[in-house]
Amino acid sequence: MNNYICHSGGCSGSDMVWENEGNKYGVFTIAYSFYNHKQEGWNRKILSGEELKEGFEHVKIASVGLKRNFNCQYYYIKHLLCRNWFQVKNSEAIFAIGKFQSDKIVNGGTGWATQMAIDNNKPTFVFDQINNTWNKFFYDEGKFEIVNFIPILPKNFAGIGTREINPNGINAIKLIYKHNFIKMGV
Repeated sequence: MNNYICHSGGCSGSDMVWENEGNKYGVFTIAYSFYNHKQEGWNRKILSGEELKEGFEHVKIASVGLKRNFNCQYYYIKHLLCRNWFQVKNSEAIFAIGKFQSDKIVNGGTGWATQMAIDNNKPTFVFDQINNTWNKFFYDEGKFEIVNFIPILPKNFAGIGTREINPNGINAIKLIYKHNFIKMGV
């Protein structure tokens, strides 16, 4: 075991590619979940009601940066977003697979976790699977910019993203693991 931990959500798509590919390199994945949450992760961490309340405070903050009005009454969707906080809280950096909206905000549910990371000044990388590029959030400029390198994974990282992962996204995850662990001799 190499002591690397991937914090994820255990859902189909990007989460499970992060988990399955990471297993090949001895990366332990914690899949954050909640009661009645349908997920596939092998190391499920059920969040308590108090933890979900903590997460909701970060959902409210993220809604401002995302310019999205969060007024969801659906328990399941609300808790999906709340559990994202624990992927961010427990990681040193965030690596997401997805796509950008026209305003360079990350699309869908992945956008909530990436915004929570930005709100908490964590290194945040998004692989745009439409343009096949890694993007990093630069705090001094307040925006994502394309980077011409494969990011380095810290010991505790969030590996997250869209359920609609495409071959570019799958390849990006395979390459980031290969780049980080083959280079290290793992």
